[in-house]
Amino acid sequence: MNRPLYRRKRAWGALALLGAAMLVLAWRAELAAFFHEFGWEELRTGVIASGPWAPLMCILLYAFFTVFFLPTSLIGILVALLYGPWLGLPICLAGLGLGMGVAFLLSRYLLHEWIERRIGDTKLYRHIEEHMRRDGGKLVLFTRILPINPFAFLNYAYGLTRISFGRYLLASVAGVIPNTLALLWTTHAAGQMAAGQMDGRIFILLFAGAALFAVLAWLPRLLRRKMPGSLAAPGDEIASDD
Repeated sequence: MNRPLYRRKRAWGALALLGAAMLVLAWRAELAAFFHEFGWEELRTGVIASGPWAPLMCILLYAFFTVFFLPTSLIGILVALLYGPWLGLPICLAGLGLGMGVAFLLSRYLLHEWIERRIGDTKLYRHIEEHMRRDGGKLVLFTRILPINPFAFLNYAYGLTRISFGRYLLASVAGVIPNTLALLWTTHAAGQMAAGQMDGRIFILLFAGAALFAVLAWLPRLLRRKMPGSLAAPGDEIASDD
C-alpha cells in the first residue's frame, strides 16, 4: 500500500468527518428537541419553519437518517410534497450522497476495526468481497438500484473494501436515482390528487412512478440469473454465521 497516499486519504476523511461533526454540534439543540418527539407533523413543521434554510435542513436530515439507519423514505416523501420531483431530486441526491459518504468514511477511517468485527463474518459481506474483486463499481451501482438490499448496512460494508471513495460515491449516487425518482413522482402525484388536482400530468407522474417501482422490483430476478448467489438474491442474512 502507498502509505503517503493512504495518510492523505485518512487526513481528508478525518477532516470531512470533523466538518460533519461540527454541523451536528451546531444543530445539537434543535436535533435533540426534534428527535425527542419525533413524528411526521414535527418533521414537516420543523422543516417549513426553517424558511429559506429548508432545503439545507432536508439535506442534513437525509444524511442523518442515512448514517443512523433511519427510514430515509420519510424525508423523500417530505421533499416531494414541499418541492415536487424536479426540484426535490437534487435535494434528495445531495442528502443521500452526504449520508452515504459520511458512513463510508466512518467505516474506512474511524470505525474500521469495530465494524469489521461485527460484519466481517456475515454472509452478505462475504458476497460483497467476492464480487468486489471483479465488479467493484458495477456492484455498488447494482446494489443501489435494487430496492431489496439493506441500504444503510452497505454504506458501512463498502468502507471495509478497497474501492476508492470517489468511485463508490459516484456509483452510489447514480444508483439511487431510479428509486428516488419513483418515490418523488408517486408521492408528488398522490399529494396533488389529495389536494383535488386531477389533471393529465398528475396521472402521468403517478403512472410513471408506479411503473418505475415495478421495473425495479423485477430487476432482482433478472440479476439473479446473471449473478448466481449474488446480492441480487433476497433474504441475505446480516447476522453472523457463527
